[in-house]
Amino acid sequence: MAARRLGTFGRRDLNLEERVNLMEGEDSLSDSDGDLDMVPRKKNGQVSFDDYIASICDGVVEVSSDSGADKKRKQGERIAFDDDEDSDAAYENFKKRKVEKRKQALVSTRRAKAKVKNTSLVGRKPKTVIPLKDRQRKDGERVYGEEVDEDEALMENTLPDYLKERRGSWEKRMEKGREKLESTAGLQLPPGYDDVDFSDDERMAHLEERPKLPAEWLQREYKDIELRYSLGIVPAPVAQYLRPYQVKGAEWLHELFVFQKGGILGDDMGLGKTIQVIAFLTAAFGKTGDERDSKRMRKMRRMGDDRWYPRILIICPGSLMANWKAELDRWGWWHTYTYHGTVKEKHAALAAAEKGRLEIMITTYDSYRLNQSAINGIRWDAVVADECHKIKELKAEITQAMNNINALCRIGMTGTAIQNKYEELWTLLNWSNPGHFGPMSIWKQSICIPLKLGQSHDSTLSQLAKARRTATKLVNNLLPHFFLRRTKALLADQLPKKSDRVVFCPLTETQSEAYNNFCDSEIVRTIREASEPCNCGSGKKQGWCCYAEIEGYGKWQHFVFPAIVTLQKLANHLALLIPAGECDKDRHDKDVEKLEIVLPKLWKKLYRQRDSIVNYANQEFCGKWRVMKKLLKLWHENGDKVLVFSHSVRLLKMLNMLFKATTSYNVSYLDGSMSYADRQHTVDDYNSDPAQFVFLISTKAGGVGLNITSANKVVVVDPNWNPSYDLQAQDRAYRIGQTRDVEVFRLVSKGTVEEIVYARQIYKQQQANIGYNASVERRYFKGVQDQKEMKGEIFGLANLFAPMSESVVLREIVNKTNVAETRAGVEIAGLDLEASQEDEEGNALGGDGGREDAVMSQLAADIIDEPGAKRKAAAATAKRRDPVSAILASVGVEYTHENSEVVGTSKIETKISSRAQKAGNDIDFDQDRAFGEQASQSQAACGGSTSVYGHAKPSANGNSNDAQQQQLDGTLDLGDDGLGKVRYRYRPPEAVRRRQFCSMAKRYGYEDVTEFALVVEGWTQEQRRNCLEGFYRERRAALAGE
Repeated sequence: MAARRLGTFGRRDLNLEERVNLMEGEDSLSDSDGDLDMVPRKKNGQVSFDDYIASICDGVVEVSSDSGADKKRKQGERIAFDDDEDSDAAYENFKKRKVEKRKQALVSTRRAKAKVKNTSLVGRKPKTVIPLKDRQRKDGERVYGEEVDEDEALMENTLPDYLKERRGSWEKRMEKGREKLESTAGLQLPPGYDDVDFSDDERMAHLEERPKLPAEWLQREYKDIELRYSLGIVPAPVAQYLRPYQVKGAEWLHELFVFQKGGILGDDMGLGKTIQVIAFLTAAFGKTGDERDSKRMRKMRRMGDDRWYPRILIICPGSLMANWKAELDRWGWWHTYTYHGTVKEKHAALAAAEKGRLEIMITTYDSYRLNQSAINGIRWDAVVADECHKIKELKAEITQAMNNINALCRIGMTGTAIQNKYEELWTLLNWSNPGHFGPMSIWKQSICIPLKLGQSHDSTLSQLAKARRTATKLVNNLLPHFFLRRTKALLADQLPKKSDRVVFCPLTETQSEAYNNFCDSEIVRTIREASEPCNCGSGKKQGWCCYAEIEGYGKWQHFVFPAIVTLQKLANHLALLIPAGECDKDRHDKDVEKLEIVLPKLWKKLYRQRDSIVNYANQEFCGKWRVMKKLLKLWHENGDKVLVFSHSVRLLKMLNMLFKATTSYNVSYLDGSMSYADRQHTVDDYNSDPAQFVFLISTKAGGVGLNITSANKVVVVDPNWNPSYDLQAQDRAYRIGQTRDVEVFRLVSKGTVEEIVYARQIYKQQQANIGYNASVERRYFKGVQDQKEMKGEIFGLANLFAPMSESVVLREIVNKTNVAETRAGVEIAGLDLEASQEDEEGNALGGDGGREDAVMSQLAADIIDEPGAKRKAAAATAKRRDPVSAILASVGVEYTHENSEVVGTSKIETKISSRAQKAGNDIDFDQDRAFGEQASQSQAACGGSTSVYGHAKPSANGNSNDAQQQQLDGTLDLGDDGLGKVRYRYRPPEAVRRRQFCSMAKRYGYEDVTEFALVVEGWTQEQRRNCLEGFYRERRAALAGE
C-alpha cells in the first residue's frame, strides 16, 4: 500500500502546493536533493569540473591522437571532488544514492504495513490509496510550479535490455580484438566488395555518376577523399562538391559510426548538415558514387554468407521527409523506405528492414513514438535524428521514446542545441551516449549553475572567474569529442548582408488601457503579489497563506500560464480577445469575461460585432499594425518581397483577411494545418511568382525546412519565448542562394510582457554563445535562471505581470550596463591588480577634482558616446535619416537597436573577465563584485538603502555605512595596495545633468546643444561603447596631469 504512495524513485509524488513551493522557495522540500535548481547552500557535494570532464573524456577513443592513450580511467574508478570539501564523504554519498533511496522506500513500506497491522480488524480488507486527480486541471494543462525528479532520468540503467545486451556484446568484441592485437577487429568498417562481381566494371568510363550539380558548385579536384582515422572513402563524384568543413564533418561522423559511438552535429543553419550526413553514409556503405551503388545491397544479399550490410534509420520532422528523399536521390543511389502514412506502407517498410532489403528507412518523430516497439525490433546500425532539439525536454514523451532507440551509434543534427538552458545540451549529449555524462544533478552543479551565476550583472569576481573557466573547459575539453559546431562565418563571403532590427512599438491608448485593466484584475494582482509577505502577520507569503485561492476561481497557480497568454494577446491585437465563433461554451464564457475586464466600456459592442473585419482593421486595437502598414507600403513600392512570421495562427488569419479586404497585395499563407505537400507547393509558387508580395507563415510550422530566398524582408510580429524560432524564421530568407541584402524587423510592444520575452531571448542567446564558444558575453541582467532568490528584472511573477511601463525597460537595462562597464573600464585602465608605476603616479590626485569629474563622466555615459573626430559624420547620419527611420518616428517609435549589438561581448567586459580570473585566487578580492561595489543596477548596498543621489540612509541598526558613503560621494578609496579607486555618484540631479550636458556639447565642438542631442540620437550601441572607452581614457589622462 505504501509503495503506491511513492514516486518512481522512492519519494512520494508532490502535490500542487509543494510543486509551487519548490519554484518559489517556500517549502522545506526546497532544501532536499531533488531541488536541483537551487544553488547548494554548502560546498559538500559540489563536483570538481576538471574531474568531471576527465571522467567523461577518459572513456573516449581518440583515433586521431595518441596523446590520450595514457589518460584512461578504469571502469569503476571514482570521480574526485573539489579540494575544499570532504571528497571521500561526497563520493560515497554520490555512489550510495540509489541504495539510500531503496532503503527509504523499504522503511516507508514497513511502516505502512505495521500501521495497517496494528489498526486492522479481522477480515477487514486493506484499503488501496489512489491519488485523487485535481478536478480543476484538464489533461495536458500546464500548471505553474511543476517539477520533476531528474537524478535518475535517462541514465544507462533505464535503457531497455536489448540495448544493454548490444552494448555488452560490442564491448566484448572490442576487448577480444585488443587481446588479439587486431586494431580493426569488431569495428563497423565499410563492407568489402572485392569478391563481388559487378558486370558494370567493363564499362567504367560510361557509368552514370551522382550528384550532377552546376560547375560553379565544384569545390575541389575530382579525387577520392580518404578518411584517415576511420578507413572510409568519400568517392570523387561526391567529394568534388564538398567544402573543407563538410569533409571534416563527414570524417567526424564516420569515425563515430565505425566505433559505434554517438555525437551531435551542431552546425549553424544553412551549412549543409544533410549533405555531410549523406557523405558519411556513402563512406559507411562503401559506395563509389556511380550507378553500381544501386546494386550493392542486392549483390551482398545474394552472397548468402550472412555478410554485414548497414541499415540506417533517419528520424525527422514530417516537413523534412520529402527533403531527405530528394537529397538522397540527388547525391547517389539509395534503397529507401518511408515509415509513414498507411498501415500497409508501414508494414512494407518494416518487412524490408527485417529482410535486409533496404538501406535507409525514414520516419517522423511522431510515427516513431507511436510505433517504437515495432521499429526497435530492428537492430539499426545507426540512427540519424534531424532537428534533434525536439528531444531537449528531459521528461517529454518523445525524449523517453528516443532513449529506447535500438542503435548504439546515435547521431543528432541541430543548429540550436541550446535553446533555453544548458540542461538541454545534457539531454542531447546523454541521448547520443546514454549515461556517459553522469546524472543531470552533477551536470547542473558542475556546469549549469556556475555558468548562470557568473553571467549575472551582480556576480562576484570569484563567480565570474569560475564561469569563464568552466565555459572554456566545456568548449575546449569536453564538447569536441561529442559535439561539432561551425557557424555561418565560414560562408561570410558568399552571403549578402543582414540586419536584425528590434523595434519597440508603442501601444495605442486603447491597448494601454486594456493592458492595465487586466493587470489590475483580481486574478493578475493575486498572481503578481503571491510572493509578497502576507499582511496577516503569519510570516508566510500571500500565495501560500490568505491568498492561496482566488475567490470564485480556485487556486491561482492554474491561471498563471493562461494569464501570460492573455497579456501577449493584449500586446499584439485587442481583437484576439474577442471570442471566436468555433470555441466551446466553457472557453467562450471565459473569453467573454476577459473581454469585459479589459474593455468594460466597449466589450458589448465588440461582442455583437465579433465576426466583423472592422475590428481587425481598427488601428486603435494594434500599435504594431500602424508600423507594419507603413513599412509594407514602402516595400511594395520598392519591389521587395516580405515574410511575416507569427506564432499565433489566429493573428495570421486576421492579417490574411485584412490584407485581402483592405489592400491589393498578393498574399500567400502557410500554417500547421496544411499538409506537407501543400506547404511545399505554396513555397514554390511564392518563390517563382514575382507578383506574390506578402507571405504569412506560422513560426512553428514554417520555421524549418523551407527555402524562401526570393524574399528579402522579414517581419517577426511577436517574439517567442524560444529564441531559436525567431532565428530559424530569419534563415528561411537568409541562406545560400540569397542574392539581396536581408532586413529583419522584430516587433516588440514597449513596456509589456513582450519586453520580458525578448529580454529572455537575449539571455538565452547569450547562454547558447557561452555553451558553444565560451563567448565572453555582456552581463545585462541581475536575475539568474532557475535561482529562486535571484529573479532580478526578467524572472519571477512580479516582473511578468507588472503593469505597462511608459518607458522601454530594456533600453534602461542596456544603458545601465554601458555605464557600469565604463566605470569598470576606468578602474581597470589604471587600477588593475597588475597596475603599472604610471598608474600609481596618476592616482595621486585630490578628491574634489575626482568628484567633480565623476559627475561629468557619469553624465557623459548617459548622453554621449562619440569621439570629436567623428562628430561630422555622426551629424550627417542623424540629419540624413533613411525612410524606414522616418516611418518609425512618425508612428511614435522612440527606440530601436540591432540585435547583434546587444548580444555579444565588449572590450571592457573582456577586460573585466580577465581581471576576475587574475583576482579569483586572491581571497582579498574574490568576493568583490565584478562591476565594483557601487550601486550598479541596484540602489541598495551594504545593508542600508540608498537615496537617489549621493547619500546613504542609515541601516537597520542606525549606523551609516562609511564605505558606502565614500563610494556614493565619489571620494578616493585607498586600499592596502595603495591603489586608489575612484567611485562615482550613481545619478546626479537633473539640474546638474542639464548643466553638464551643455559643457559636453561645447567640449565636442557644438555651439548648438540641440544639434549635439540629434547626433547622440543617431549613434549605435557599438559606437557608444567605443566612445565611452575613449572618453574616459581622455578624462583619466587629464586628471593624471593635474
